[in-house]
Amino acid sequence: MNVSKFKVWRSRLMASHGKKALAAQTGVVYLFLYVPIAVMIALSFNDSRTAIVWNGFTTRWYEALFNGEAIARVDPNQAWVALQNSLIIAIVTVAVSVLFGTMLALALDRYVFTGRNLLQGVVYMPLIIPSIVMGISLLLFFNIVGIEQGIVTAIIGHIAFDISYVTVIVLARLQSFDRTLEEAAMDLGASELETFRWVTMPLIKPGIIAGALLGFAMSFDDFVVTFFIIGNQNTLPIFFFGMVRQGISPGVNVIATLILVGTLIVIALAQKIQGITW
Repeated sequence: MNVSKFKVWRSRLMASHGKKALAAQTGVVYLFLYVPIAVMIALSFNDSRTAIVWNGFTTRWYEALFNGEAIARVDPNQAWVALQNSLIIAIVTVAVSVLFGTMLALALDRYVFTGRNLLQGVVYMPLIIPSIVMGISLLLFFNIVGIEQGIVTAIIGHIAFDISYVTVIVLARLQSFDRTLEEAAMDLGASELETFRWVTMPLIKPGIIAGALLGFAMSFDDFVVTFFIIGNQNTLPIFFFGMVRQGISPGVNVIATLILVGTLIVIALAQKIQGITW
């Protein structure tokens, strides 16, 4: 009995300490991820042109940015142009990628055709190929075809890898899809279009939204591929790269903080949209 009681006590002790250790590890991971972001936000209100030396609280860097004034080596006009380019590229890329990625996922999930396995392998290739290889290959392709580098080539390049992300996410949603719901709707007299509209689409909607959000983030944040194919134009990551090479300034922290706030707003809107019926 004593041995059995000891084993029970030991298992409970290990379970208790295991939970505490897991909680501690989780806390350390979250601190590692989010403390630098909190520091960046705090330094965006730093009343000093040296970003890493705290000299008091101020909002003048935000006021200067919205008034179009230069902020410690950061030209607001160039920043706004870079942001506009990034948004245009990301929005167009997501719209095209979601449309064709969803159709491609439906085709791969529901139809058997010649070359299906090959096509599925091609879909996964942009997820595996290093970004620098993809950037160089796209650059060579555009040079051979004779397309002038700019916003259009950047959009084409982003669509090339964004479609894969959307397809994989929607395909995963479709593979857990209950097909009997569609059969029931059609047995009750719904046409194929009505079944897709009222049954299939609402059920795969979370996957489509998740694919769109991931596609937007991948396109908006991309640096390597964009650097090779955008020519003389600027996107926000390329703009940041040029600024950071000169040293981190309060202007960089301000713009990064505004991007973070915008990202949180997009996520909140996406969460709200998921609760709305089509």
